[in-house]
Amino acid sequence: MSKLPLTVKITCWLLSIVLGVSILIYAKDLLLPMVLAGLLSLLLYPLFKKLTKWKFPTVLAVVVTMLIVIIIIGTTAMIISKQISMVVADIYTSGGKINEKIAGLHSYIATHFNIDDATVTVWLSGLKDKLVGVSGGIASGALSVTTDFMSAFVIVMVYVFCFLLYSGSFHDFSYALMGNERHDEATTIISHIQKLVQHYLLGLITVIFIIGTCNTIGLLIIGVDHALFFAFFAAMLTIIPYVGIFIGASLPITYILLTKDSAWPAVGVLGVFLLVQFSESNFITPKIVGSRVSVNPFVAIVALLVGGEIWGIPGMLLSIPLTAILKLLLDTRPQTKAIGYFLGSEFTDTKNDPFKFFSKQDPDQTESPKE
Repeated sequence: MSKLPLTVKITCWLLSIVLGVSILIYAKDLLLPMVLAGLLSLLLYPLFKKLTKWKFPTVLAVVVTMLIVIIIIGTTAMIISKQISMVVADIYTSGGKINEKIAGLHSYIATHFNIDDATVTVWLSGLKDKLVGVSGGIASGALSVTTDFMSAFVIVMVYVFCFLLYSGSFHDFSYALMGNERHDEATTIISHIQKLVQHYLLGLITVIFIIGTCNTIGLLIIGVDHALFFAFFAAMLTIIPYVGIFIGASLPITYILLTKDSAWPAVGVLGVFLLVQFSESNFITPKIVGSRVSVNPFVAIVALLVGGEIWGIPGMLLSIPLTAILKLLLDTRPQTKAIGYFLGSEFTDTKNDPFKFFSKQDPDQTESPKE
């Protein structure tokens, strides 16, 4: 393919991208649980190997590993569902405070603006219904997502069981796919992918826990009800760069505006979330996750948008680690190193020398570009 004209190469790449995206869209119900299970299996693989080294039978090691995960995720999901139900109940029982706020706004408009009273009444009545409907819809939608997650969780666990149980066979298949002469390369690629996924997911969980704890402390100081739920709900959404903080803050701010007498707690919530987000972006994530998931900001934003269009919210969550894995695979082949370079953080690093990058990645290249 290296001898083909540039236009033919570009055409082939575009056709491959279109075909790949089409497959991802139309096979979503099949592929999404498999991808989730694959990443989760890579995260759990060290625990599984540890149990097998302790002389656990393979099947028992898989069962124990999965039981630990099921207990943790199941307990978390039940707590979240209960908290969401309480938030929905509070919103629908806060009609008195909403009526007071609407009456105050009605009086202010009637005093300061020359608008027909009947028109204002109709408009404010519609505004009240929309506020309650939107707020309840957000919370109810989150409850529905939690329920759907639990049903899909069973399918994912079945895949995880198979991936862990037949992990040795998958390794053998990878070696056979790469060929006998490339066993070392296959071993290196598999090891790098495992470390990448494990580092990213464990770092992500740690970051969510730290952010959730900081958010909880801030919300408790302000006096927000259901502080733990709102804090960790926002913490989970902060993994979506740039916009996650505003999505996470929208629910507690709306809840406060509907159920509290003053709007100042809502301002305080926004301030807490912005402060925590600033700390997360500049100190927490760089220290914990580091630069191993070396996807540059431009590609990260595009990956998030594309992932959201293809697989929705799960696609956004998976887009960064999958893009990092894709970069890792592209870096292993001379024909695709340029694309891997474009995806990585090296592309936006002004201090980086691209010639050193390609020289470092290509063991066959012994001459310096300047010679």
